[in-house]
Amino acid sequence: MERFKVLLPQPVAEEGIRCLQAAGCEAVHADGTDEHTLIKAVQDCDAILVRTARITRQIIESADKLKVIARHGVGLDNVNIAAASERGIYVCNAPTANIHSVAEHVLGLMIAVSHFIPAADKALRRGDFATRNYFIGNELLGKTVGLIGCGNIGKLVAQKCALGLGMKVIAFDPNINRPEQDFIEMVSTVEEVLRRADYVSLHLPYSPELHHFIHTYKLKLMKSSAYLINAARGGLVDEQALYDALVSKSLAGAALDCFEKEPPLPNHPLWELENVVVTPHMAAHTKEAMIRMAMIPAEEIIRVKNGKQPNVWINRDLFKEGEIHH
Repeated sequence: MERFKVLLPQPVAEEGIRCLQAAGCEAVHADGTDEHTLIKAVQDCDAILVRTARITRQIIESADKLKVIARHGVGLDNVNIAAASERGIYVCNAPTANIHSVAEHVLGLMIAVSHFIPAADKALRRGDFATRNYFIGNELLGKTVGLIGCGNIGKLVAQKCALGLGMKVIAFDPNINRPEQDFIEMVSTVEEVLRRADYVSLHLPYSPELHHFIHTYKLKLMKSSAYLINAARGGLVDEQALYDALVSKSLAGAALDCFEKEPPLPNHPLWELENVVVTPHMAAHTKEAMIRMAMIPAEEIIRVKNGKQPNVWINRDLFKEGEIHH
C-alpha cells in the first residue's frame, strides 16, 4: 500500500513528525520554501504541514493527490484558501496551540517598552550605569489596555492584564457583543479604543482589506502617552506612519513582534528609536507551543488520512458538494 506522504516545507518539532510516522505517514522534507521547489516537492504528497511558507495557487494546482493543508499555528494568510477549496482540499489550523505563549509575549513587550528594559540593558553593557537616571519608566497598574480583536489570544491578554497587572481592559471585536469575562468592557468602535487606551494591542488576522489598518489618522487618535503593541501580523501597521508618530512624540512608544517585510531590512528606521522594542516574529516560539503547533496539525492530517474530517475545518463553507477528497 502506498504511504500517505506529508510535505514539511520547514522544520517542525520532532514530536509532530513521530506522531505522523506512528500513524503510517511518511514525512517529506523540502529543500527550500520558494514556489518552484515546493511545486516539485508536493506533486505526490497527500498533505502539507505548513509553517510560514507560502502555499500558492500554483503549488496547490500542481498537487493532484493533495487532501489537506494543516497550518502550524493560527494565521492562514500564507495559504491560498480559495484555491484549496476549489479542489476539495481541507484547510485547517491549530487555533489554541500558541495562545498562551503569544499572550505572555504581549505582556512582556508591554513591560519591556514601558520600563525601557532593552535600552537600559544595552546602556549598562556599555558601562553606562548612570542611565538609570535617564530611563524613567511607566507603571502598568491602573492603566487601560485596549484590545482590537478579542479572540483566543486577546481574551488571555485581557485576563493577564486585569488579574495579573491590575489594568483596566477595553476591547473592540465586531464578532463579540458581550464579553465572557466581567473585567472586559466591550466598546462599539475602534476609534474609542484608540482614544481611551494607554496601550493598544492588536489581535487581528491579516487580509488585504486590513493592510495598514493602523495608519496616520488612527495613530493621531491615540494619546501622546500611549503605546502600540503588535504581535499579530506586520502588514496591519503602516511602519512609516508609526515612525513619524514616534519621532514627533505624538506616541510614547511601540513594541512589535512582526513586520511588513520579514525579515525586515537591517537598517530599518525603527531600529534607531529607544522607545521601540522589537522581536523577530517569535511570540509563539516557546518549547511548549512549538510542540503543540506540530502535534495538532499532525493529528488533523491523520484524521484526514483515516477518512475523517478535521476537527478545525477552516474552509468548510467554501466547499461544493461532492468535491471533498477522500
